[in-house]
Amino acid sequence: MSMSSSAAPNQSAAPPAYHDDLAPSLVKAIGTRGLIQAGILGALLLAVFWVPLRMTVLYRWQHDADWSHGWLVPLFSLYFLNSQREKLAAAQRRPSYVGLLVIIFSLAVYFWTIWVRPVTYARPLCLISTMGGLTLFLGGWKVLRIAWFPIAFLILAVPLPGSVYVGITMPLQKTASVVVGTLLSTIPDLQTAVSGVVIDYNYRGQAGSLNVEQACSGMRLTMAFVTLGVAMAYLGERPVWHRMVMVVSCLPIAVACNIIRVSITGLLFVFKDQPIGQAWHFKSLGSGTPHALLGIALLPLALGLFALVGWVLSSFLIEDQTEEEGTEARRHEGTKEIVNPQSAIRNPQSSDGGVETP
Repeated sequence: MSMSSSAAPNQSAAPPAYHDDLAPSLVKAIGTRGLIQAGILGALLLAVFWVPLRMTVLYRWQHDADWSHGWLVPLFSLYFLNSQREKLAAAQRRPSYVGLLVIIFSLAVYFWTIWVRPVTYARPLCLISTMGGLTLFLGGWKVLRIAWFPIAFLILAVPLPGSVYVGITMPLQKTASVVVGTLLSTIPDLQTAVSGVVIDYNYRGQAGSLNVEQACSGMRLTMAFVTLGVAMAYLGERPVWHRMVMVVSCLPIAVACNIIRVSITGLLFVFKDQPIGQAWHFKSLGSGTPHALLGIALLPLALGLFALVGWVLSSFLIEDQTEEEGTEARRHEGTKEIVNPQSAIRNPQSSDGGVETP
């Protein structure tokens, strides 16, 4: 009896539930001890990783427009972590030595990239994996299940190596060239021929070439939009496959918006010397600040298409939930129909003589 009475409270114990207004702050969720540990470990991580972090990450954020969104990624990670503060406060902390192995391995790879073989791209990744190892070592698996995405999201802020960047942008450039050349050829009296990333055109005897440069590959829009798309997919309460579809849809949406941008730029370039182009200053609109603003103006369109994908998936989710609820209700009704006839047979027999049917 003593064993059953002592076990009952443990089985019925549940983490405290909070309303949104009463949820503990992130500082309270981590606790004073956790804040001290985070401060000390954060200072140690900066001391170890500061030089490569400044030279390979912060420098690219500041001087490379394709990675200027990197300044916002850590802020997004903190926001994601703060949104999970209720779960962090309720999570039971059980340190795991697997995290210590992850820390040792990450630091070994980091120093290997410094002393043996210089792989600059791997160094900030070692910092992120070390953060994950520290979370697992100090908080355990339950804490890591909550904090893994805010930590992994930092990968989107790490600039890609030059060879990988060129390997990605070149197909985007060629795709934009072929599609834009095909679209421009539909205009009357305009003939186009695509060679690599160069579009040769001839409009009423006026010939020229339009070069789709690396800056027009859409990489800047793609990276920024993928970052926002992953963030939006994570924030919603969705099944895993919904989130995967939303993340994968970021790339074709960004490519489609970039094709629209390059097509408009091509039209401005082709008709810049025509009367309509001179009247509306097409030459100045097709380069410089107006050209950059055109890419920014297409960002709402990309976000709208992404929201449309999310709406379609949500509609399917509602239909699936309704169908599951209907199946469960029919199953419950079927159980009642099976149980009630048995009780109806037993009761009269038990009242007559208490004889049970086999």
